[in-house]
Amino acid sequence: MRNGVTSVSDAETKWVPEHFIGGHPALDLANAVFDRRVPEPDNELLKSARDIGNWFKASGLASAREAAAVSGIAGEPFVQQVHAAREASAAIFGSIAANRAPAAEALSVLFTSAAHGLAGNPIKLDGTRPRLALALWRDPDAVAAVLAMLSIEGFYTLPRERLRSCPRCGWLFLDTSRGGKRRWCSMQICGNREKVSRHREHA
Repeated sequence: MRNGVTSVSDAETKWVPEHFIGGHPALDLANAVFDRRVPEPDNELLKSARDIGNWFKASGLASAREAAAVSGIAGEPFVQQVHAAREASAAIFGSIAANRAPAAEALSVLFTSAAHGLAGNPIKLDGTRPRLALALWRDPDAVAAVLAMLSIEGFYTLPRERLRSCPRCGWLFLDTSRGGKRRWCSMQICGNREKVSRHREHA
């Protein structure tokens, strides 16, 4: 168990509220790995189209019917498209959290994916909620475009001074605390683990 999440290799990921601490879907997408700082062999949470469809449902971005359509998309290339969008998002928002300029290559991945998915299909966002015809939820390019659009939207709208990266696991989040002093992705998980680690060091 890592980050409060249990997973078995080759089994579908069980999404729980602890996965969605980012404060924006683009950050939750970037966090869809066990650990960014010290990845382990089974670090992947989006292993299949079913994992991706279930992620959309658990995040509130898709209905059960829409998520089922995503889960039915066949082929490894779709999963790779989603991974590419996720890693580009992680690179961009991780750079911002570290007060570095985002890599142009990562932005290019997102803009290219969004443009490709929009080429023949209208895709709309209601805030951060996708509004697509059911047929588009079965289209791998359209689904990847939605994720890219969410990250592009976040790139332009999220308050950069409030973007944080957990020093223990590397997950990204918006610090909405009054004083802007939030440090951990979750005080119950990484915060407590840090306390235990420090206690052992001084024991």
